[in-house]
Amino acid sequence: MAEPSDLDRTISTVLATLAGGGRSADQEPPDVQGHGSAADGLVRVTAALGGHIESVEIEPAAMRLPSPDLAEAVRAATNVALADLRSAIAGATGVPDATAMVEQLREVQRTAVPQLQGFVDTLTRVQQRLASGERP
Repeated sequence: MAEPSDLDRTISTVLATLAGGGRSADQEPPDVQGHGSAADGLVRVTAALGGHIESVEIEPAAMRLPSPDLAEAVRAATNVALADLRSAIAGATGVPDATAMVEQLREVQRTAVPQLQGFVDTLTRVQQRLASGERP
């Protein structure tokens, strides 16, 4: 059975991970951007915090593309820029890895449930002894 200090340490680790790696809420968000391109670099997009598109640059040569192809290039470059922004934010802020959080929560479940069950079993035995007139 896990020791109470092990459970406390595991829960503390999970809470620190969920809190974003210790970054306080009053800190300014980092200045990060995401960049994406498509159509061999003829279309470039820059995304900023909040998911805002800061700039879209289209080289003159891209204007010769059929409009559906140009639209697809803008869409693709925008999606790449937004994905890049998410990665940049995660790197700058210490946003927790979801897989690691799931593993830590599984560890809490694995250690806490048996520990709590043991505690309940002990209380039940003590209660049964008291009810039968025995000393606990």
